[in-house]
Amino acid sequence: MISGRWAAVWAGFALAVIGGAAQAASFDCGEGRRPVERSICADKTVSALDEQLDRAYREALAAAIDPPALARGQRVWLGQRDRCADAACLARAYRERISAIAAVPRAGWATYSNPRLAIAFDYLANRRVVACPASSGPACVMLVAPGMGRSDYLIEFKLVKGPLEAVAESEAGFALQGGRWMTTFGRFDPAPVERFSGPGWTGMRATVTCGVDDANGFHAAAGQCLWVVVSNGQRSVVADTQGLVGDDPATWRSVASLRFLP
Repeated sequence: MISGRWAAVWAGFALAVIGGAAQAASFDCGEGRRPVERSICADKTVSALDEQLDRAYREALAAAIDPPALARGQRVWLGQRDRCADAACLARAYRERISAIAAVPRAGWATYSNPRLAIAFDYLANRRVVACPASSGPACVMLVAPGMGRSDYLIEFKLVKGPLEAVAESEAGFALQGGRWMTTFGRFDPAPVERFSGPGWTGMRATVTCGVDDANGFHAAAGQCLWVVVSNGQRSVVADTQGLVGDDPATWRSVASLRFLP
């Protein structure tokens, strides 16, 4: 479960694009009460630009060399945007910010290789690969973002001996029900398990509703936790996320690039 401190930090980064609102421009126009929010919702062009900026900002935040600096710049821009008195000013401000975000330096990609665990994978270079806490066992590493605490992670990779389906059942809570693999972890109804494959392995994956702990306390069904199991037939890797982060294109690229070493 992701800690309240880092969840609050990430939420601050992610919501900086919309000044604390949430959804449709990039926020819910039915709840937008500030004058600038009403102006955004009232103009289709500005509303579309708001959505475009929301996507661009979130993608840049995940890949930027310096995500905190990007978030600080976004908050400064929000203050400037909020001083706009008409739709023309807002549209100009959004277009300029979208162009600026497109120019934000992105981190490159690095390769993690561990002969002891006999795995390798690629990861975005603004992230780090660290050992898991002792409670997860020695055959475990996790991918973390800047500023994450000692028990927080984007995704955890745990090595387990055994073939795919046996490990998926024992470690990830996947179960064969009526001829179909489904989840048993998580809250609410079981979710279907999807098959996929990568270099020298086959895998199973699913996303389940899960609880998260943030600055406002525990929320029983506020997260979407990813469970993945990949196997070369003899060894398997079980990967999971903590509900708020980790289900993004860069993390998926790390999963898809996983290799079992000889």
